[in-house]
Amino acid sequence: MKIASFHDINDIRYENVNKPVIGEGEILVKVRVCGLCGTDVSKIRGKTVAVPAVLGHEVAGDIAEVGEGIEGVKVGERVVVSHHVPCFTCRYCRHGSYSQCESFKKTNIVPGGFSEYMRVLPRSVEKSTFRIPDSLSYEQAAFTETVACCLRAVNKCEIRRGDTVMIIGAGPVGLLHLQLALLSGASNVIVSDLVDFRLDFALKLGADKVVNPSRDSTEKIAKEVNRADIVIVAVGNTDALEESLNFVSGGGRVMFFAESPEGSLLKLDPNFIYHSEVTILGSYSSTSLEQVTALELIKNGRIKVKELITHRFKLDKLSEAVALAMKGEKSLKIMIEP
Repeated sequence: MKIASFHDINDIRYENVNKPVIGEGEILVKVRVCGLCGTDVSKIRGKTVAVPAVLGHEVAGDIAEVGEGIEGVKVGERVVVSHHVPCFTCRYCRHGSYSQCESFKKTNIVPGGFSEYMRVLPRSVEKSTFRIPDSLSYEQAAFTETVACCLRAVNKCEIRRGDTVMIIGAGPVGLLHLQLALLSGASNVIVSDLVDFRLDFALKLGADKVVNPSRDSTEKIAKEVNRADIVIVAVGNTDALEESLNFVSGGGRVMFFAESPEGSLLKLDPNFIYHSEVTILGSYSSTSLEQVTALELIKNGRIKVKELITHRFKLDKLSEAVALAMKGEKSLKIMIEP
C-alpha cells in the first residue's frame, strides 16, 4: 500500500509498504479521506516527532477486514476512527484530564491516516470507532475528531447565555469554536485574525464582529471588545497568547487551544491573575464522550463543516498541501485522499 511518510522538514515521501496485518479484536480500515490538522503541520514544521512517521488522524473510511472476536461490525461499513483512547478509570481520567492518561498516550492508529489502509487496535475499535450516518459524506465525518476537540475546550470554558466570547485565530478550529460558542448561548462573538479571507468566513458563520491586528492596535481592539467573558486562543503564537489577557474581563477565562513552538515562553504579570481572578485553561484532544456528540452535531447540521473545506489533495501531493497550510492565506481545511 502507499503511505506519505514524514522524514524531515520539506521531506515527505510517497512510499510503498506492506499492508498492515490485523490481529484479534482489530479491524483494517481503507482510508477514504484524512483531514490535514494544524497539529500535523506543527509537527512537520518543528520536526517534533520521531521520524520516519506517518501522520494524520482525522480519518474516515471503510472497514476492509474484521479480526476474530469482534461482533457488531462488518466489512464494508463506513466508519470514522479516532486515534487516542483513555482508560476512563485512572486518576487523570477521574479528574477529566483524559489526555494525560497513560492509555491515551499509548494508543494510536497504525500507521496513521496519511495512508491507504490503517490498523485499528482493539481499544480503539471498542471505544472510538463510529459508523458514519448515511446522510454524511466521508469528508463531513472526518471532522468528528476536530469538532470533538473544540467541543471539549468550549465545555471547559463554561460559556453562559449572554456571554461575550473572543476567538483569536480564524482557521478551521477557530471557526468551529465560533459555531460552538454560538450554540452555547454566547450573544456576542468577536473573531480576530490577520487574514481577511478567514475573517470573511467568520462573518458568514455568524460572528458579530471581526478584527484584524495587522490594521488595529491592541488598544483599539481591546476597546472594541470591551472585555470578553471568554477568550479562546486558537493559534500557537506567543504574541497572541500574551495579548489575549488584554481582552478578557475580570473573573473571565482564557483558553489556550493550539500548540506553540517548542521552548516558547510567555511574559506574565502574576498580579494580573491575582487581582483580576482570570482563569487560564488548556485543552488538548478529545475522547469518545465528545466524539459521539460531535458526530451528532455534524449530522444534524448544527455545526457546518463542509463549508470549511477549501482544498483537496491526493496522498502523493501531501507536501504541497502542507506548504499551502503553512502559508495560512487562502485556505482553511485541506482534505487528503489516498
